[in-house]
Amino acid sequence: MRYNADPRQQAVRDRVKEFAEKEIIPVYQELDRREETFPREYYKKLADAGLIGFAMPKEYGGGGSSDIEYITLIEELCYYDAPTGLLAAVPELAIFPIYAYGNEEQKKKYIPKCASGELIPAFALTEREAGSDAANQQTVAIIEGDEFVINGEKIFIMHGDACDIAILFCRIGDQGEGRPKVSAIIIETDKPGFKAFTLKHKMGMRAATTGRIELKDYRCSVSQQLGETGKGFRYAMGTLDGARIGVAAQAVGVGQRALDESVKYSKSRIAFGAPIAKLQAIQWMIADMSTRLEAARAMTYKAALLQEKGERFSMEAAQAKLFASEMAGFCVDRAMQIHSGYGYIGEFSVIEKLYRDQRVLEIYEGTSEVQRLVIANSLLR
Repeated sequence: MRYNADPRQQAVRDRVKEFAEKEIIPVYQELDRREETFPREYYKKLADAGLIGFAMPKEYGGGGSSDIEYITLIEELCYYDAPTGLLAAVPELAIFPIYAYGNEEQKKKYIPKCASGELIPAFALTEREAGSDAANQQTVAIIEGDEFVINGEKIFIMHGDACDIAILFCRIGDQGEGRPKVSAIIIETDKPGFKAFTLKHKMGMRAATTGRIELKDYRCSVSQQLGETGKGFRYAMGTLDGARIGVAAQAVGVGQRALDESVKYSKSRIAFGAPIAKLQAIQWMIADMSTRLEAARAMTYKAALLQEKGERFSMEAAQAKLFASEMAGFCVDRAMQIHSGYGYIGEFSVIEKLYRDQRVLEIYEGTSEVQRLVIANSLLR
């Protein structure tokens, strides 16, 4: 059972439930099974319902929600469909650096159109050699007059195949010996030198597409730089701290759905003359699922509360992301075991899809191994 600390959360859950019954439940399986193309019409429905830009500042056209309300939104959307929750989460991740580190002109230019769904933003950090080692950026921007000339490639970028703007992390010029410093630039994708490709055959989260970006002699004004030169890595890590709480919330939504489906199925499935819910083996699996789920939920909302209060939360975000993502894997695996063949075949239940969607939660926004490093470094520093 979902616990609500205050009426704000219940209002969010009610709002999502109403949207889900009308817009998510009728189409989410079709979106998962069709050819992998960004679902623009569906994304616009999310935006029209105020579920895109939910946490973006009100003064720039966003919903202005609190961190607790936003995390509740992501948890609840992912309960009904994890890719839908991801569609709503990516714009918040992508735009955060602009309203945290951008100037007023940049905020006014980009945030309202992203909050309304008119523009699709992306967070372009990862490269082939800069995944967990995110500081190892090979994309380079050279200054020519009042322009940047950018060359490089990004991969595994959520919405990268469909984005209208991207927060691009790269090196600026030749920064001498040693590890080069990273900077951030806002790029618009409708200009020469920008190409994007959809990465095909994803295991899960198929409705929220993932792209590869190529930049070849791409030009933009130096005024598109975000914040200070050399501060991009700090901006990226600051953004990912909050995003990790969002991934934990995604995991809580998935784990709750796996548990609810297992309870329902175990009460209706008859074996040996009685519902399998009577079997101790099934009861223990459900008990373990529930216990881990509630622990993950508590850790997730603790981290969100610290963020909302303006306190340090990097370690708590990493703890929540680590534990909740692995909890979701455990719960979906137990749900598969409880449903047996009816879980393995997607025609009969949502478990097969949950199993595929969940797996990436332990990978993106920092793998479980990276989270363990963050936690250990925080404690040992």
